[in-house]
Amino acid sequence: MEFESTRRRFMELAGASATVSLAGCNALQGGDSDGTNTGTGPQSQSADADSATVTVVVEPDQTQLRERQQEIQSELQAGNLTQSEAQAEYRTAQENLAEDAITSFEERATADFGLTVDDSISEAGALLVTGPPAGLIGTLSIESVTGILSQATFEQIRSQVRTETPGATE
Repeated sequence: MEFESTRRRFMELAGASATVSLAGCNALQGGDSDGTNTGTGPQSQSADADSATVTVVVEPDQTQLRERQQEIQSELQAGNLTQSEAQAEYRTAQENLAEDAITSFEERATADFGLTVDDSISEAGALLVTGPPAGLIGTLSIESVTGILSQATFEQIRSQVRTETPGATE
């Protein structure tokens, strides 16, 4: 049985913006590519030059997700679930594990790196995070973090999730 994966669709979008995000890493330091600060970057124009806002992407625990998928497949093969029930169960497992990853990230980001989570999109595992550049980069040491993308990517992800989720409103 093959399960539809929202994360895979999101990663397609994230992959397209990976090049842009690499360029955005330099903006976190407020300098030119040679490391000098020109005073003209976005950081020098903000009131709080010691912080930046980025999109952080986290993924659910893949081991737990695989285990849950195997359990669901066993139930399906045993005839205890229909195909649509199995897919619904898998989506629920994905959502629950994504929420767990987001909650865990929020706790660590706040306690260990002094960051603030401004918003999140649990369906895509995306968080809008503000804090000192060193703390933002430090989040890459958290196992569930798969990437740091530009701030603008967050709204692109939100738009994509809305179009993929029938009846989704905010």
